Amino acid sequence: MPFINIKVLKGTLTEEKKSEMITRVTEVVAEIEARPSPKERLQRNTWCIIEEVDFGSWGIGGVAVTPEMLKASIEGKK
Repeated sequence: MPFINIKVLKGTLTEEKKSEMITRVTEVVAEIEARPSPKERLQRNTWCIIEEVDFGSWGIGGVAVTPEMLKASIEGKK
């Protein structure tokens, strides 16, 4: 039974987006892992957790990510 652990920066996903991510990621993982059987056999036993990490606790390139950095990255400015 698969266990999926997704980490995101706190406050970046709405409850609706979290729900959609759980549903879609679970479907894809179950589809791939269950082959050649139908994904539905594995899907109901696939765990998916979304963990939210505080901005000061997430870094890239030796620098803690800020909300401004994330926004610039999403907008393609960095």
